[in-house]
Amino acid sequence: MKKFILICICFSVWLSALPADAESKKVIGWLEMVRIYPGNLKMRAKMDTGAKSSSINVYKLQKFERAGETWINFEIREKTKNKKGKSATFEKKVIDSVKIKKKGGGLEERIVVKLEICLAGVHKEIEVGLLDRSNFHYQVLIGRTDLENIFVIDPAEVFTHKPDCKITVKMDQ
Repeated sequence: MKKFILICICFSVWLSALPADAESKKVIGWLEMVRIYPGNLKMRAKMDTGAKSSSINVYKLQKFERAGETWINFEIREKTKNKKGKSATFEKKVIDSVKIKKKGGGLEERIVVKLEICLAGVHKEIEVGLLDRSNFHYQVLIGRTDLENIFVIDPAEVFTHKPDCKITVKMDQ
């Protein structure tokens, strides 16, 4: 009986040491569906706490100048198991260009833009690197910068939430 009481006390102390806001965070799986706006594209996304930033697979990248600033035109396509889904074309202002170390060595330039997503009912504007992820299993990767303070990842779970957000999306960028 004394061991049981000691275990209960230890457990209570451990629980009280957890951050108070841990309960307010949304628990999601390591794979979730997201929606990309505008375009309302539904895509599978991998939650990757090992990656600082987020990235998305894009097609037909074309840089251009608008009012002295660099912009980019690109296409995002839904991908289902056996067929292509719908696609949307975007024009976004380039907010950054970063050099990323490639897996096999060397550096790769990655254009960064802002996109709006819905993940587990949370609508958020995030910065994403645009690149060819067509050889990867998941077309969207959500990095820890976009997960922190909102989500906790349960590595035993997948597709725990629907990507349903009630939002009005601005179409100007």
